[in-house]
Amino acid sequence: MQPYIDEVKMFDLEKKVEEPKDSESFLKDILSKRIQSTDVITSAEYLMKIDGVKKISKDNISGFIGLAKSRKSFAVTMFVSALVGGLNLYNKFQALKKCKVLAADTEQSADDVQLVTKRIKHLVGDEVNLFMYALKPFNPTERLNAIELLLIEHKPDVLVIDGIKDLIYNINDPVECTNVMSRLQKWNVEFDIHICCVLHQNKGDGNARGHIGTELNNKCQILIRVTQNENDKTISHFEEVFGRGKGIDGFDFFVNNEYKDFGIPEVVTTGFTEGDLTADPF
Repeated sequence: MQPYIDEVKMFDLEKKVEEPKDSESFLKDILSKRIQSTDVITSAEYLMKIDGVKKISKDNISGFIGLAKSRKSFAVTMFVSALVGGLNLYNKFQALKKCKVLAADTEQSADDVQLVTKRIKHLVGDEVNLFMYALKPFNPTERLNAIELLLIEHKPDVLVIDGIKDLIYNINDPVECTNVMSRLQKWNVEFDIHICCVLHQNKGDGNARGHIGTELNNKCQILIRVTQNENDKTISHFEEVFGRGKGIDGFDFFVNNEYKDFGIPEVVTTGFTEGDLTADPF
């Protein structure tokens, strides 16, 4: 355990992440952020409706939380598939346009990440707008820097981070967590993107894990919880914990393991039929 402790002590996120600014340029940057009533400001672009309600827009952050094996990654797969293909998927995930999605997986092996790409390609028909990366081999600092380089490279509409805890050495360190969340908010503005973060929840209270979970709760446009049905373990429930504006109704989904060899998520109330997947939802 000692090497890990030493690594945390030596880790200085501010020095590694932020470039120092001279006072003159910093003041200029601050003054540019003044907002007046006569300014012409374009509202953030909405990219998706969930269950008929506008919920996902650029310049915002969303969160998916759930216990291990709750199928939250399958829920994210439906979310990403609709965005990548510009689909109305199961009449629950209604993309308002085709979006370029950069997805960074920090937990799974390369072959497991590839299964996700296969599911998305099956639902969409192609993976032209999907840029999926397996960042498990890197440390938290390297993952942060890698994602920023990939944002510059691909210029996506949406960034998905599965899971955000692996961008942090200590998920209960308020300074480190605040710095990482601040960097995500900076990406929101600089790259004009929506950022979706996936995080485990606590077994005891059901809240998002660690101080990074608290930060995610405070910054989210919408927080989604995925839970496994206690009576039928093959079913998972998708629900909004909280969000801005009108709330959405929850719904159930399952994984159809008979459809291909990698499992396809399907909403229980509709199933996977041709009529439930359209490229022109509006």
